[in-house]
Amino acid sequence: MREARQILASIGLKPSDAVNMLFAKIVAHRGIPFAAQEDGYAYAAREYGASRDDVDATAARVRRNITRAKRDGKLTPINSAADLRS
Repeated sequence: MREARQILASIGLKPSDAVNMLFAKIVAHRGIPFAAQEDGYAYAAREYGASRDDVDATAARVRRNITRAKRDGKLTPINSAADLRS
């Protein structure tokens, strides 16, 4: 909090000015004007009890499976809606 106040003061703003600016951006964007999310590791730990190593191992396995499926012709790119009509 103190660091944020110092930064705001250095550019001539009070915390209340920054809050008002944020509220104006929220209205203009019809939502929060920046990404607000927890990282994937925190989500995996909270939801599934998975460790960072578990997540990394799973991601590597998925990448290998995708590469294999592309190589074997089982996974093809979709370039347009027409590609979805079979």
